[in-house]
Amino acid sequence: MIDFWKLARGLLLIFAVYIVGMQINSHILPWVPGSIIGMLLMFTLLMIFGEKLSVWLQDAAKLLIKYMPLFFVPVTVGIIQYENLASVFGVFFFGLMMVSSLLMIFLVSVVLDQVEAKKEKAVSWD
Repeated sequence: MIDFWKLARGLLLIFAVYIVGMQINSHILPWVPGSIIGMLLMFTLLMIFGEKLSVWLQDAAKLLIKYMPLFFVPVTVGIIQYENLASVFGVFFFGLMMVSSLLMIFLVSVVLDQVEAKKEKAVSWD
């Protein structure tokens, strides 16, 4: 069972970084979305503090990922509600999503191949 305090600490940290990102957006960088600023801040914190911070966030991240599909239900309902717009631009958006998904799959596979090659090179005894 997930420890309540570990979960609360992780969720509090995630939301605190989000709120800081929103505040930076409203006061300093209004042209960059606050959620993007928050993600960049979280990435920076994870790069600086590494394993210690990831242990704090692990339970909260697992919980959020577990219920992630529920966050997309309102979007799906909105698309169904505006069926006429979806039918006009649907083919274009579908094609765009397919191309971008395939491009991302390709790029991720190339990067992972390079990382794996570096690991094998570092481990080899030759």
